[in-house]
Amino acid sequence: MGKQSMMDIIPLIIDGAIVLNLDNGCTVRTKDCDKCTKLVVYLHNWIKQTKLEYLIFDFQEEKNICPTFIEELMQLRKRLHVPFLFSGIMKQSQDILNSYSCSDTFPFFWTPEDAIRALRIQSPGLTEIPAKIPIHFGGGILDAYKGGLSTLQVEEKVHDIHSIKSAGGFVLGDKV
Repeated sequence: MGKQSMMDIIPLIIDGAIVLNLDNGCTVRTKDCDKCTKLVVYLHNWIKQTKLEYLIFDFQEEKNICPTFIEELMQLRKRLHVPFLFSGIMKQSQDILNSYSCSDTFPFFWTPEDAIRALRIQSPGLTEIPAKIPIHFGGGILDAYKGGLSTLQVEEKVHDIHSIKSAGGFVLGDKV
């Protein structure tokens, strides 16, 4: 039996803003999914390290998002007090997000570009604040923590700018 890929969050740069995509969607999709809970813990630690002041999620490629992942994101939203914007959300996921009044501040967007535009109108300059540590764009946030481990362990391990660049990644401030 082959090794199953873990769901991960991939930071990308779109229109100069950081957008988060899901990779390898959850196969459990129940209300008690430990892997999705742990992934949100990793996301929390990653956000604290990078000091991002907004989160834009692009779920255009995700048909069914694990309800545990969405509910844990909403708990994270309560703790962080930063704007959470969502694009490409399907109806089932929208219903869960609406139960947490998620669309009270920002509506759901069709594309991440629409979300970025709305954030820049409401909070000018917010997307221009640099991250406090290098971000490996196109690579999963789990990679920054796992370091080759086969199971999730919450630890604070940060790659320096040279290891990210040598692995072929981009860091905030690189000219692409």
